[in-house]
Amino acid sequence: MIVWSGPEEAAHVILLAPGDEGRLSDGAPTLVADRLALAGIRVARFAFPPCESPDSDLRDELVARQVRAAAAEVSGAVLVVGGFSRGGRVSAGLASELGAAGVVAFAFPFHPRQSPDAGPRLKLLRSLDCPILIVQGTRDSHGNLQQVRGYDLAPTLQLHWLEDANHALHPRARSGHTQPTQLTAAADIASQFILGLAQPSS
Repeated sequence: MIVWSGPEEAAHVILLAPGDEGRLSDGAPTLVADRLALAGIRVARFAFPPCESPDSDLRDELVARQVRAAAAEVSGAVLVVGGFSRGGRVSAGLASELGAAGVVAFAFPFHPRQSPDAGPRLKLLRSLDCPILIVQGTRDSHGNLQQVRGYDLAPTLQLHWLEDANHALHPRARSGHTQPTQLTAAADIASQFILGLAQPSS
């Protein structure tokens, strides 16, 4: 099921794919989607499809099907793909296929939790010829501030850091930061990024 928000006549549409076990009621994606919609952007969200298998390729394909289905409902608007964790990574891999004008990913998994090798996922990001915005926590277990600063990132990629946030985009209470405040600011930056994108030339 695809849940849409924001004005139907919006010039820009973003597909926000979920991370593993993501639910439509989850706080962070809901806050981001609501903020983007307030900025005049049409937003599509969906829950992570039922899947008991730990197989990563299967999970990727389930998310990819959702993204393709949502993209098929978009006509005439500037299309942006993205999402949270796995959803952002899978969507980035579909950007060229779907003719997306850009990618917006939250908590991008630069490397698997069990391995520090970011090579394949950096190759994916470098292969994209559209602008990319990644919102990342400085403590993210799939690519923290120290790690990502050492990567050779594409010049078309922008990073926005959430201070002390982990892969779930939660900062610790002792940091003095709160998730709603950080995500509201990040969503506003994402809105500016999205609204500045134009339809790719054919």
